[in-house]
Amino acid sequence: MKKLVGSIILLAAIAVGCGSSDKALSPSPTATQAATTAAATVEPTRTPTPIATVEPSPVPTPVATVEPSPVPTPVATVEPSPVPTPVATVEPSPVPTPVATVEPSPVASVEPVTDRLPADPNAPSDAWVAGVNDAGWEFHRHLKENAVSSPLSIGIAFSLSRAGASADSGAALDKIFGFPKADTHRAANTVDLRLAKASAGTTTLEIANRLFPDDGFSPRQEFLNTATAHYGTTIQPVDTADGEAAANAINSWAAERTRGLIPMIVDAGTVQDQELVLVNTVYLKADWLVPFMAELTRDRPFTTGSGQTVTVPFMHDQMPIPRRFVQMDNADAVELPYMGQELSMWVIVPHEVDGLAAIEQSLDAETLAGLGGNAQEGMVDLTMPKWEQTLPPADLFEWLCPLGFCSGAGFDGIAPGIFITAALHGAKVIVDEKGTEAAAATSIAGATSMPPPPDLTIVADRPFLWAIVHQDTGAILFVGRLVDPAQ
Repeated sequence: MKKLVGSIILLAAIAVGCGSSDKALSPSPTATQAATTAAATVEPTRTPTPIATVEPSPVPTPVATVEPSPVPTPVATVEPSPVPTPVATVEPSPVPTPVATVEPSPVASVEPVTDRLPADPNAPSDAWVAGVNDAGWEFHRHLKENAVSSPLSIGIAFSLSRAGASADSGAALDKIFGFPKADTHRAANTVDLRLAKASAGTTTLEIANRLFPDDGFSPRQEFLNTATAHYGTTIQPVDTADGEAAANAINSWAAERTRGLIPMIVDAGTVQDQELVLVNTVYLKADWLVPFMAELTRDRPFTTGSGQTVTVPFMHDQMPIPRRFVQMDNADAVELPYMGQELSMWVIVPHEVDGLAAIEQSLDAETLAGLGGNAQEGMVDLTMPKWEQTLPPADLFEWLCPLGFCSGAGFDGIAPGIFITAALHGAKVIVDEKGTEAAAATSIAGATSMPPPPDLTIVADRPFLWAIVHQDTGAILFVGRLVDPAQ
């Protein structure tokens, strides 16, 4: 008998600054679409109809070869004839058509589920965002060296799992993530739908959740209703007894949602004999409002966290341009907005080559998310590297367990005896100079005279911090630390 266990798998992926015309795959549904249930109802097989008795014929009558079928098709009675008479072709009936290779299972009982609810302006969205930002910032500080993660993805996944937590597990999650005392799921739904508005024009921001229950396991209906109504979750049963096949199904979905940036989030051993796997993905592809010109990109030295020097490509503004910035005691922060100006990347560069650790120690999530509220605008001359970072699936329990939430935490709200066995988070970021052709043309057209002297010059040639923030909600979608762009 299978053990009643479940696992939560977390995933985030990002591609920033890529050209919007390069869309090899069809866009997936956005977070605003209603959830659909992938567990199709299996029609019961009818009792086989007996084949009519055929009287023997003086001359053997050849019978056309009939392929075996799970539901036998009745053969019409053939009268004896001295001349061999072939059996008349019988058209297949729509009623006894078998479902190929699909065995009935209790998972069909997950239907029906509720429709996605609209955003609730009275939900405690600000409190939900603040708590998730704080937790995500602490996870970032837990990571070493080059780091990239998505506070939003981790927060949504655990907010969804909170719907099935036992009393003790729920209390631990509330403490770590600062979930509101009431209406947590309404708040998460409202934030999700507000974020979806950023996905317009050349910006693609997609958040998706999917439950992968074992095909012999049925979660509680109340949990499924919350998952679909507040998180737009879809459901896809898998046979976790075949760990490799289940992992392939999960990884295929995640790879599709992240446009191939993260081809693998689980392996066969992780999902083998699990009752339920929950996966969240966050995908972003956006163009800079003011792109860098590729012809101005030049190699130059970058001093790494270990004090070594590596040579990497650096992007550079054609001239000082108007940007928002914040000058701190020990660092300078500059904003790089994306098209649509719903989202921005903030780059925080320390004054000292080895000053990043002190900056991270002094900053908190509220300050990081609120940089825009303290910014001034001026002419900024910015130079920063192109970079690409990957976080292989990391064990979240290394961070969560010291905070009181460990493997084995109970989730009786999903089903009796369910507990978490694994929690993983993976991410990827790609940052380059690309943007839309229209924005590039506008930038070139602006070079009609000598630019004014810059109010601030920033050269990100040392370890720095970056974060992508949603202007409307203040949610930190992604946060990272670049220590060595050559890795």
